[in-house]
Amino acid sequence: MPSHLILLYDADFYSLSESLQREVYREFYTLVYPLVFAMVRDHGAAEDIIQDAFLRAIDKAAQVEEPEKFESWLKTLTKNYTLSFLRKWSRQRDELLSDDVFLYKEFSMNGEALPVDKEVELTMMKEAIARYLDRLKPEYRQIVEMRWIHNLSYKEMADALQVTEGSIRQKLFRAREAIKNKLKEEWGNR
Repeated sequence: MPSHLILLYDADFYSLSESLQREVYREFYTLVYPLVFAMVRDHGAAEDIIQDAFLRAIDKAAQVEEPEKFESWLKTLTKNYTLSFLRKWSRQRDELLSDDVFLYKEFSMNGEALPVDKEVELTMMKEAIARYLDRLKPEYRQIVEMRWIHNLSYKEMADALQVTEGSIRQKLFRAREAIKNKLKEEWGNR
């Protein structure tokens, strides 16, 4: 573990000197930036998330019982905070876009507008898929979001989550199957 990060665990962060506080934050930033950036693919958002996760880590560091697991706890806390941010951002984006559903016509491959009933059906199906995603296990939902929303490769997801690519492929397959089964159950074969 980087030498100054342990001060989050051992000491009252706010009683440290300003230079030590900066050093602790720098080490935290260096530790978690690759993970956060791989998930959000935006430098500014990654910095905001890291700052908020750092404040949360300061508040909750005393809850960690084993100092040797502190670094992995920091990564997990930051990963979970990032996922929370992505879910919140996704909901806000969907709310903004849902107001515009009927303002624009979707076009088929030959350039003709879809009939209104088909447009409404597609919109309802998209909303149903979003609901199914929200009901997935968090680990499946995370992988689906990383793949479908952030367009990460299997390798990038495996690196960010510190698992094998095979594990990513298996979980993504299971998540897609769960969504497909829910669609069949609710919408039949269309």
